[in-house]
Amino acid sequence: MTLLVRAKTIVTCDTDAAQCGVSFDALGHIANGAILCEGDHITAIGKAEDVEKFVTTENVDILDLQDCIIVPGFVDAHTHPLFAGDREPDFASRLRGEKPQLGMLHTVEQTRSALLEPTRFWDDIIAPRLQLMLAHGTTTLETKTGYALHAPGEHTLLELIVQHNDDTHLPHMIPTFLGAHALAPEFQLEGHDRFIDYLIDQAIPTAKVHGAVYADAFCEPGFFTPEQTRRYLIAARDAGLRLRVHCDEMAFGHAAEMAIELGVDAVDHCNYIREEDVGGIVEHGIVTVVCPATISYLDLPQKAPVRELLERGGTVALASDYNPGTSPCFSLQTVAYFGRKLFGLTAAEALYAVTRSAARSLHLGDAGMLRVGGAADFVALQISSLDEFGWQFGGNLAKHVIHRGRLVALPRLRVFDAPLGMTSDV
Repeated sequence: MTLLVRAKTIVTCDTDAAQCGVSFDALGHIANGAILCEGDHITAIGKAEDVEKFVTTENVDILDLQDCIIVPGFVDAHTHPLFAGDREPDFASRLRGEKPQLGMLHTVEQTRSALLEPTRFWDDIIAPRLQLMLAHGTTTLETKTGYALHAPGEHTLLELIVQHNDDTHLPHMIPTFLGAHALAPEFQLEGHDRFIDYLIDQAIPTAKVHGAVYADAFCEPGFFTPEQTRRYLIAARDAGLRLRVHCDEMAFGHAAEMAIELGVDAVDHCNYIREEDVGGIVEHGIVTVVCPATISYLDLPQKAPVRELLERGGTVALASDYNPGTSPCFSLQTVAYFGRKLFGLTAAEALYAVTRSAARSLHLGDAGMLRVGGAADFVALQISSLDEFGWQFGGNLAKHVIHRGRLVALPRLRVFDAPLGMTSDV
């Protein structure tokens, strides 16, 4: 399949420029541009009159988008979409100033039950959810397990990711094993150390075989300590997995300090890190993945020091943290708004954060940018100015999404799941 797409403006994000204060020119601004795709890769990109010289066949589909700005497909570097059930009652409780009614173990219970029929779980619940994210421009998705909390269920979740990672109607997924997400119900009396022992013995050794690329853990006071997380992550690294970690999200707990010492690829959240942690993160070239929708949802009194990280030469990604309990936000367009609102990012810095920075946190070579030979993943945004990116929010500004060189249909989709076998459309 040959596809030629013309647009008013293209931003390639094919750059090694520093993120702090980056301009759209530095991000690769092309006026009156075009992209030529052969199959799932880009074969030419540049000024329309130059690109059209490479068209060598009459059998070409042409998409003329002179009212749109094309940017790379968004990369969401922190998501938890593999769950069943919803936690709206927890949201209502928070609004009343009460403790959440259900909590994470309710999601674990619902997910374990749904995994008894893994095909229906995927087709009826997960796939529509991922399609919704793709329809809003997310073409690459870091996808965590973590709602089974036992080896068989966690491995099944990884297998489902791998089984469906070539589905053209879904984002490309990077599987992350998040066994240390919370204390499993079976270990409530034995405690966190024994659960970490179990994961190291029963789950981590074969996580890579089941498809995991990354290991992650929730290092937070009340969840897993730095010492417990260190043991878990070292075992994961020895088993061939790359490392990323939830750090100091809701309270300070020396998590980032531990993560820096281990040399992880990404530290996520980081709302309560110290100045010395900022220095270590930047010095070691670790990407900070911040989740502003979560900060807003939880009304957290402290937020990640994004501007300090950037001004000291660091790299910051914006991620949705999509999950049922603390961030039911599936759109990186909305996350870009929160990134500008809460952290003072410019439009160009925010675009960098959901493309190049996010891809770097996942060690993805050609994701989050547009270049010859790279993946034909891009989004046509119906905005009139580049500076509008992250300004308008609450809707979907993606007029078209091209994923793997194909035009993505924008169907009617479910946000959260109804009971299996029922339909709940939006």
